[in-house]
Amino acid sequence: MNNRLNKHGFTLVELLVAVALIASILCMVYGSYFATSKSAQTCKGIIAASQQGRKTLEQMARQIRCSYAPADTNYTEAEPVVPGSKQTIQRGMILEEDICYFNGNSASPRGEILHFVTTNRSIGEKQPADGLFDVTYKFDKRASLLLLSQGEFTGTSQKPGERDFQPIGEGVKSVELTFFDGEKWLRSWDFKDKKKLPSAVRIEIGCEDENNRRYHYATVADISCQKNRERARTEKLVSANN
Repeated sequence: MNNRLNKHGFTLVELLVAVALIASILCMVYGSYFATSKSAQTCKGIIAASQQGRKTLEQMARQIRCSYAPADTNYTEAEPVVPGSKQTIQRGMILEEDICYFNGNSASPRGEILHFVTTNRSIGEKQPADGLFDVTYKFDKRASLLLLSQGEFTGTSQKPGERDFQPIGEGVKSVELTFFDGEKWLRSWDFKDKKKLPSAVRIEIGCEDENNRRYHYATVADISCQKNRERARTEKLVSANN
């Protein structure tokens, strides 16, 4: 009788072997799922960082390519304004101290690395599609943010305190700008000093994703209208300080 029952049951060893096999299979399945999930998250982070970096780079390059500075005919001939005199400023006269058509410096102490006037507005901005726009890019290194301020250009530059900045790039660790004057690359550019726009701007952006992986993006934006505005004659720039 006992022998007959033993033929239809399982020994303890058999049960242990079965449990071990099931546990091994579950471990392999879970390990494969975990590796696949981790790989998918990594790929997702890489794609998100790549899309953001490229989008930010393309936006900056697009606006820089459309940088604007007035031609010679846009300046009004006039005698210098003498402080304290009764001489009035004629209509159409541009004050040199109020105009800032293109300034750039990656090492700006306030973080405002690039300021210029452009005919290209940022996509998504609720502003007219045509006209001139006063654009400022600011890099907040502590917060790893790249910010943009944009408004209609009214003939004078906005003061720093009047600018409303909106974040356009997160996880940005570095922004390097260099400016080509036709012969060499420079670390900064001042329109008042150069009296013209740069021929091209090289943009380099370093980003970091949530897994602390670093990515580097770079491009060169040629300024198409620079050839037509090579010279902005200083004698037509009227300053109240002269």
